[in-house]
Amino acid sequence: MLIPLQEKDFDKYIDFAYELALDPTRAGYPAYFDGIKTKKDFIIAARKGFSRLGEQILLYQENGQVEGWIHYYDWVEDRYLGFRACCIRRNTAKALDELQEYLTSRYSDYDWTMGFPEANREAISWLERSGFSVFDDLNDYYLLFSQYTPELDDPDVERITEENFEKFQRLYQNFDAEMYWNCRRLRENLSRWDIFMAEEDGAAGEIIATHEPDGGYEIFSLQCEDDQFHEGLFRRLLKRVLNEGKRTGAKHLLFFVDPGSDEDRILPELGFQRVGHYLSYRKHI
Repeated sequence: MLIPLQEKDFDKYIDFAYELALDPTRAGYPAYFDGIKTKKDFIIAARKGFSRLGEQILLYQENGQVEGWIHYYDWVEDRYLGFRACCIRRNTAKALDELQEYLTSRYSDYDWTMGFPEANREAISWLERSGFSVFDDLNDYYLLFSQYTPELDDPDVERITEENFEKFQRLYQNFDAEMYWNCRRLRENLSRWDIFMAEEDGAAGEIIATHEPDGGYEIFSLQCEDDQFHEGLFRRLLKRVLNEGKRTGAKHLLFFVDPGSDEDRILPELGFQRVGHYLSYRKHI
């Protein structure tokens, strides 16, 4: 049974929820098992579930016992359902069956997205047999800025602003068809993003990053117009974002890359630590 959490009961269940969030076999993304995010970060994010419009925390109960904590949000204008936390102690498939019934009875014509570590096999198996399709299949890395020494900025790496956005758009529109953060939304929220471009051997590349409330800095996109890997261009763009994160006081950088890719090979050389294997699924309901 799914029951909306009452704010008066928050302290009663928050420790239980956080302990589950530390276990990649029982939790989803965002990852609190990554060694970076803290209990304080989890509590702050959870408390906002009572004040932010469109957010809801559900307790999953079996036989009167709380077995799960599910924190989701809906973006009405975009018809989108996402999750701040999904942590189930036991019978994950049954909990997700009930969640599907709960959401489909309340939302129509929405895209529902969930992400889990590969280690949470019960959740992954449920998604794969419940009509969801894989949206992302990536390795999850982080870098601590306390261990990063910045280098001089490359003057040929250009920051994207409103004035030169069309230059970036000509490149990025080749990739954004299935992305929530397409060119239009990026431009409408440009103050949230750090976007840089550079060229090398006739190929243009872009990198997009954003700050998170917990002191994190996350790379959202790093791509080249010809969809090929150019190691020199990759390193120049990545260095520029690393410098930006260090300069602006970020604590750590998150980066998701394709397993077995050149990026996957290079990141450990640059001091990045691997968290795990991230799988994201989407379903239209």
